[in-house]
Amino acid sequence: MRLLPALAIGLSLLTAGAQAEDLPACPAKAAILTLAETVLADREKLPRLKARGVGAEAAYLKIRYRGLAMDEAAVLARGLSDAGVREAVDLAGAIDATRGGFDAVPKDAGDPAQLGALISTLRAILQHGDGEKLLAMIAALPPERQVRISQPIVPAILDWPDEQKAALAASAGRHGLFFLQAGLVAMQRDRNAWSTFVAGFAQPEKLRDMTQVWSWAPALVGNPALPRVPVLNATSEAMRRDIHIVSIVAAREPERDFLMTYLNQSGDITATVKAAQALLAKIDTGGIKPEGTLDAAWLVAYRALRTTSENADALDQQLASIPFYGVRAQRPAGDVSVRDMIDRLIAIEALTPFVKGEAAAVPDMPADLSAKFQSEWPLWLELAGALKTAPLATFGKDAGKAPIIAELLLAVGEPARLADFVLATEPVEMRLALAADLAMRLDRTCASVLHHPAEAMLLAGQPIFKFDPAQ
Repeated sequence: MRLLPALAIGLSLLTAGAQAEDLPACPAKAAILTLAETVLADREKLPRLKARGVGAEAAYLKIRYRGLAMDEAAVLARGLSDAGVREAVDLAGAIDATRGGFDAVPKDAGDPAQLGALISTLRAILQHGDGEKLLAMIAALPPERQVRISQPIVPAILDWPDEQKAALAASAGRHGLFFLQAGLVAMQRDRNAWSTFVAGFAQPEKLRDMTQVWSWAPALVGNPALPRVPVLNATSEAMRRDIHIVSIVAAREPERDFLMTYLNQSGDITATVKAAQALLAKIDTGGIKPEGTLDAAWLVAYRALRTTSENADALDQQLASIPFYGVRAQRPAGDVSVRDMIDRLIAIEALTPFVKGEAAAVPDMPADLSAKFQSEWPLWLELAGALKTAPLATFGKDAGKAPIIAELLLAVGEPARLADFVLATEPVEMRLALAADLAMRLDRTCASVLHHPAEAMLLAGQPIFKFDPAQ
């Protein structure tokens, strides 16, 4: 699974369906369903290897927004799983566990620790109330294999209330799973939970290692890092606090983060902390929603970095060296960097008032576009103008223009027109790439069922498929 390294229980069972009636109404619902169902209908037109790369997220969106009965959902997920679709085993496992708990989930008899790759399934087992069964299975594994399955439990239930985390932590301790117990304590919102745990822990010789491993975990709920043993010197402690601020912000921003990677590669603590603080202020005031898309967050972070950094060219070079992984950026050819993504966001922001009709004149080229992107700006201007007058179908077969048209339609806020355009694009590979990406982004303007707390810090784009009773 794609978690960062080193990283009852007993809610009632949801049986009837995915309860679409509980999802908030929004203008994008029909488009989300259209795009998701297009992915599911057309994925078999792809070569087999490519077909395995799409479908699980689309299936989940269909299940949730269509309100499929859990039997129907299970059939859909199992079909994708049998076809080898990425993440579909986890989707199917989550549905099985939601309906029948631990015993209903297929397990590899030779290696039950494989369950550790299925974060949604682990969450569903725990939501079902089968924490004792799961922990007993983990405790029976050799110690070196317990961590693999224990590690994803922490992010999987990050949104649980403290009393449920504490109950699971106590159970983990009774099973001798002290690594997991420490992680579950460290990410509680109660700032006294760790000191209480330390005071009552019967094996103090283990505490130093566990403190070091989980020192960052309080950032997941906005708390200070765990106290180091022994305490570092004042300079090192100050640096540690600064780095922890960046972790706290990464845990609150939507989708993806680039500040932590930039900090690790550049060592520019001062500029990165100031950028993180600017981003946190926007989140705290509601200007950026954690359940939304990364767009506004990345622009705030980049512009704060650019303002603070001594060398803007060096900053851009560093960001250009950081790859962006995900389906978001569709390009005709070549890799996509964080700086490439920021260029696209700057262009979309600049053109949005014009394509919405809020500004009569086309904008000047933004000053903060990179030299690399400046040659692309005329094409974006051309397509922004065409969006108002030209038949869009003419752009649907152009791999260089179709993704730009799709981005601008998304910015306009016309999901039905966006879905119609995507359905008309060719070839099928481009259509499905756009449909999968845009269905997930539109979800974040609606119910945001694919959002999970601390996703930008921990999940790197990995979905968590949730079927909680309250959702």
